[in-house]
Amino acid sequence: MWHLYYPLLALAAYIFYTRFLHPLSRVPGPFLASLAPLWLAWQCMHTRRPRLDLDLHKRYGSVVRITPDEVIFSSPEYFKTVYGAGTKYVKSRYYEAPVGMPQKEGWDKLDLLVETDVEKLRVQKRTAGPIYSTANVKKHEGLINNNIARWLQRLKGLAGKPLHLYHEIELLNVDTVCEVTFKKPFGAVEAGSDGGHMESIWAHWEHVGWLGFLPWLNTVEKKLMPWMASLLPAPKVPVFYFARNQIDSHQKARDAGGQEELPECMHTDFHRLAKEKPDFRANWGSQLSKTNIGAGIDTMSQTMSAVIIGVCQTPSAYAQLRAELDTAVTSGLITKGDEPVSYDAAAGLLYLQACMHEAMRLWPNVAIALPRTVPRGGVEIDGYYIPEGYTVGMNPRQLGRNEEVFGAETDSFRPERWLEASKERRNDMQGRNLAFGGPSRRCPGMHLAWFVCSKTLASLFLNFDLKVLNELDGPPGPGGGKWVEQGAFPTRWHGWEVEVTPR
Repeated sequence: MWHLYYPLLALAAYIFYTRFLHPLSRVPGPFLASLAPLWLAWQCMHTRRPRLDLDLHKRYGSVVRITPDEVIFSSPEYFKTVYGAGTKYVKSRYYEAPVGMPQKEGWDKLDLLVETDVEKLRVQKRTAGPIYSTANVKKHEGLINNNIARWLQRLKGLAGKPLHLYHEIELLNVDTVCEVTFKKPFGAVEAGSDGGHMESIWAHWEHVGWLGFLPWLNTVEKKLMPWMASLLPAPKVPVFYFARNQIDSHQKARDAGGQEELPECMHTDFHRLAKEKPDFRANWGSQLSKTNIGAGIDTMSQTMSAVIIGVCQTPSAYAQLRAELDTAVTSGLITKGDEPVSYDAAAGLLYLQACMHEAMRLWPNVAIALPRTVPRGGVEIDGYYIPEGYTVGMNPRQLGRNEEVFGAETDSFRPERWLEASKERRNDMQGRNLAFGGPSRRCPGMHLAWFVCSKTLASLFLNFDLKVLNELDGPPGPGGGKWVEQGAFPTRWHGWEVEVTPR
């Protein structure tokens, strides 16, 4: 009979260990979180992560245990230690989920999201970096203009109606990223649809957002994937198929006519780079082109949404931005009409730039605390010792609300903080912002994203009056949309409605 109690005794022993003997047992946090990562996976499965970490820090303090082997911290004192340039903290196993199995050795594969070979990553970012620079993106500004202009025309046709503006912004970014990468838009703006692509991408992130906390399950899933793929319907990712076709088409053009036949776009830039720089492998360009599609569209869409919401729900900011735009028109810096605002002009709109920084501080796209593995020697954070091999992380949204870094009223949308700060303080605020990742893993596409967002937002507010029609977590808007915030890895605001009126 006693053998029937062995499982209960084993469970009791495990609970006793995790609560009282585990190296992280002193770190406060939810009881269930200390027992298994299932608690956090459950929270992410229900897309609650964007606000979860803020609530946990309010309840438990600056260091919180969110799984048996992972803690999150809020003190900016440890930012450079964990995320600074040259850090020895590498990305945790969480990042295996988005791309499958752990990285294989060798230099042919490129995946900037999960690469753990520091030297390989350094070479990849150093060689590809100039292609993503503002100066190089500016060479393709005409391609970006094509899509913004078509999008503004679409909005004119939808004026006076409740719009799900996040969806409209996604249509723009699908076409913009495709054209700047391949010199051919997907056609989402005219069709009013991306064929279900972004919903499939969202479903993917929603899935891997919780799966990453269960590496063993991720391993099982990937081993079963070939068998499962034969039984399940193929995901709707038409933009990826479009990208694959464009890559093949460009290759045929190179084979047939040489360099002079190549369209001027980023994919061609990568091809030329591979010829000029032996360190840059020939296949890396195609992988980066697909990365533009997979990583750029939803992140830019959420960033633009955050700026629009912040401005429209802050009357003083709305009035100040409009005044800045009107002054720019009067001075001849910009012109109202079908031609999008140039990047140089948009970059000179200092209040607009401050609004963008402020929105990314308050509502960064990344929902999770960016997890890093503690290196040899361990680390002490606010009095808690975290041994080697365990995971620590800081949530970008939590960091953005730190008054030591960003000053007073960090829960409020106040773009003025970026204009009032000294140059040194402003550089510190920008440097300690995780919206584009930490300094050691900064997103290479950040300049492209900033370029597109600056132009689009300047053109939108210049040509339209905007009115938000519903509230976050409130009742449905006049178009039936219920505005909710979701996030397991990235964040999105779904169902928020806006009415646009041409100025």
